[in-house]
Amino acid sequence: MSISTPPRFSLPRTLKLGSFHIGSSFTDVLTSGVLNRVLISDLGLWATPVALLSALRYLLAPLSIWAGYRSDTRPIFGLHRLPYILAGRLPMVLSLPLLPVVTALLAADPRSPLGWTIALIAFVIYGVGTLVSGSTYLALVRDSAPPERRGQAMSIVQIFLVVSFPVAGVVYGLLMPAYDQVAFWRAVLVGMAVAAACFGFALFGAEGRGQPTATSTPQSQIPFSHLLREMWADPHTRRFFLFLALGAVSAFAQDAVLEPFGGDVFGMAAGETTRFNAYWGIGVLVSLIATVIVTRRHQAHEQTGTTLIGLACTALPLALLGAVALTEARALLIPVLLLFGLGFGIYTVGAVSLLMAMTSDRRAGAYLGLWTVAQLLFRGLGIFLGGFVRDTALLVTGSPAAAYATVFFLEAAGLLVCMWLLLRVDVPGFARGRGGALVPAANLAATAE
Repeated sequence: MSISTPPRFSLPRTLKLGSFHIGSSFTDVLTSGVLNRVLISDLGLWATPVALLSALRYLLAPLSIWAGYRSDTRPIFGLHRLPYILAGRLPMVLSLPLLPVVTALLAADPRSPLGWTIALIAFVIYGVGTLVSGSTYLALVRDSAPPERRGQAMSIVQIFLVVSFPVAGVVYGLLMPAYDQVAFWRAVLVGMAVAAACFGFALFGAEGRGQPTATSTPQSQIPFSHLLREMWADPHTRRFFLFLALGAVSAFAQDAVLEPFGGDVFGMAAGETTRFNAYWGIGVLVSLIATVIVTRRHQAHEQTGTTLIGLACTALPLALLGAVALTEARALLIPVLLLFGLGFGIYTVGAVSLLMAMTSDRRAGAYLGLWTVAQLLFRGLGIFLGGFVRDTALLVTGSPAAAYATVFFLEAAGLLVCMWLLLRVDVPGFARGRGGALVPAANLAATAE
């Protein structure tokens, strides 16, 4: 694979790489969904420290830029990507057995210093592993396809991720219909086995020794601090960064409290709330595929309208979820979660397309690094703020329903502000003036051709 001889696109190879995300979803749902539900609802812990643990890996987001740069310029045993991916995923999987140890210690003593220390160690290992391997995996996918098919390759592996999240939620719900230590150990061991098998299958033979990367260019030798100052001088770059950052905070503030919401407000069992991921994940999958098919002839820089529609369609269900909490209208809970997924899928397609357009060809690595930090760092901040707002509102009101409703209403308001920010970004002007990606949005429908 070289810059002068781009790789040929191979659908079977891309599908094989995409299976990597099945393992990713099984580990993420276990650490962010199942564990949060157990700690907050079943063990009665405060949501703030639990949400902070979940957010920790996102707060370490700058590591992803460093890992991507190292994989570009520092091959190990002749391999650019695989050593870094394995160096991240192996400790990730090995950190999972610490989770039942944490729940056992905190169940005996919610203030156990040992329990919280082990929890911190587990999430630091998991977070560092995720960030070191995540960006290098995406680089491996990018390297596997010629420039004109990279959007299609990225879309295929993204579908694996979107599909796998609800599947993982259903599997864990069946493995642990109600919380106890034996059932939790069973869920963790199954998750480890699925993740290890998928990672191994996806990565076996995925990279040859000594092959140069598609991202190795002279531009990568320019100091990042100089590029960052150059990029930040553009007001449209700053506004788009703020748009991505506020969107990440607003869309993910419920991440650590959604399943506890079902337990605290409606008295739902762990197996029922674990399936929340499946409900909104189905909505994301349907709307993601449908939106890309409908907008397949649109240029990436023409997706502002799609993004605005997605923001509105994500904000409305969040506001409705707040109303569901206040009225305790359980019958509306699942339909509203499905609506949230539908809106989030539309928003995702639009935002990813705009991100492509807001990336300069001459500074692609730096811009993608900046957008990655905006999304991951502020996603982590949003997860923490969701738990903090829930706890603060609970202290003020004494009502779990009002506490969770406050989180959902603030998320909806944040997404509405995102619409205003996006309207102030001249995406087509940036793309034309900076050599950005004036290319069609990723075409998922093309996979069938």
